[in-house]
Amino acid sequence: MQVTFLLFLGCSSYVLTSPVPETADAARIVNGYEADIRDVPYQASLKRRVVSGYSHMCGAVIISDRGLLTAAHCVDQYVANPSSLRVTVGTTNRVTGGRTYDISRVLPHEQYSTDTLEHDIAVLGTTRTITFSISVAPVAIPRESFNLPVGTEAIVSGFGTTSYEGSSSSVLLAARVQIVDQQTCMRAYMRIGAVTSGMVCAHGVNPLRDACQGDSGGPLVANNHVVGIVSWGEGCASIQYPGVYTRVSMYHTWIQQRMTLIN
Repeated sequence: MQVTFLLFLGCSSYVLTSPVPETADAARIVNGYEADIRDVPYQASLKRRVVSGYSHMCGAVIISDRGLLTAAHCVDQYVANPSSLRVTVGTTNRVTGGRTYDISRVLPHEQYSTDTLEHDIAVLGTTRTITFSISVAPVAIPRESFNLPVGTEAIVSGFGTTSYEGSSSSVLLAARVQIVDQQTCMRAYMRIGAVTSGMVCAHGVNPLRDACQGDSGGPLVANNHVVGIVSWGEGCASIQYPGVYTRVSMYHTWIQQRMTLIN
């Protein structure tokens, strides 16, 4: 059996051994549905400057009128150059509509590890205040004590690719998934990577549903709280390997402290 270890990043993947088999359904919000931005108004598209303008690279989630969360692995190389990034909010189309805001601060977690993907979280600050509307609104950050039982239904959304290493989806997709038992997830990844207490796992079954490339940094939302940030996983929509997310509740204090630096 071929084994891969993929970051859900639109422009690259990290492969430990060999590529995903051509038959694998491995690069999208799998078995999801076209989302209405009014149902996920906290969703943002994080874009990087390219020769032709700006291109979608990761997801992000609005948490205040100046702040967003994303994955550290999406932005750790932009700390000294935040002006190369911008976010688009309030649209279900990847390339048109919505409003765009330039990024002024990139604050990845100080202990983020590129080897283990521990502490895969970052705060972004915008250069100007985000205007809220029915299509643009923040989502609550859970406190450390937030209860997230196994089986809790959550929604993951993003503009991820629609084929392995292919182009990003032109429209916003979403999928309903369920929180997976932590010990079960740890055992599943035992030979691939460590699932720590700062991570939470989720997937959908019957049919299989999951996030994938291009969805990194995007939101996993349950009970009106952003409980996870899309981080990593083995392939996509695998019955053996749930998607792995940064557990946002573990970083409540850290997020609040970083938010004071962007206002």
